[in-house]
Amino acid sequence: MKLDVRRVGGDTRGIATPLRLPPTLGGVRFVTAPSGSKFGLLDCRLALTLAELAVVLAQHEVVSIRVDNFYRPWAKLSKHVKSQHHHGLAMDIVSFGLRDGRTLLVDRDWQAGVGDGVCGPNAVMHEATDEAVRLRNLVCDVARAELFHHMLSPSYDAAHRDHLHWDIKRKGYAAIVR
Repeated sequence: MKLDVRRVGGDTRGIATPLRLPPTLGGVRFVTAPSGSKFGLLDCRLALTLAELAVVLAQHEVVSIRVDNFYRPWAKLSKHVKSQHHHGLAMDIVSFGLRDGRTLLVDRDWQAGVGDGVCGPNAVMHEATDEAVRLRNLVCDVARAELFHHMLSPSYDAAHRDHLHWDIKRKGYAAIVR
C-alpha cells in the first residue's frame, strides 16, 4: 500500500520510521498537532493502520478525527517500560467529525464510568443519546476489526476520561478493549 506521507528527520528517538500524515488519508482528515510540533509525528506502521482505520470510519460517516498526539518521546507506562507513544505507535483521540456536521466528543458522549463495560453484553451507557450510541458503535466496530492491540476508553481509568487511546505494539498480537 502506498501512502502519501512525508518522512521526517531530526530528533525522533524511539520512532523507527518517523513521518507526518497528509491532510487526508483514505478520505478522512486527521487533525493533529501543527507541522512544527513533534506530537504530530508517527511511525509508518501506525500510518498503515490508520489507512485501514479510514475504511471503518467511512462506514460511520466520519470525515475527520481529532488526534491530540501520536508521539510523546518521554511517555512511560512505568519506570522501565516506555509507552507506545514513545515509539509513535499510539494516538489519543478526542473527537470524530461526521459528514452531517456533528461532532462526537469523547468526553461528552462516552456516557459510561470507570470500570463499565465497553462493547458486548456487559457494555454500559448511562444516557443513550444519538451521539453516544454512534460513538460506541464506532469504537466497537473498530475493536471488531482488530486494527489496534490496545484500545483504552474513558471506562478504563480517570486518566482517559476525555480521550480514546489506541495503539499498536511492535510485537503485539492480542486486541484488548477497555
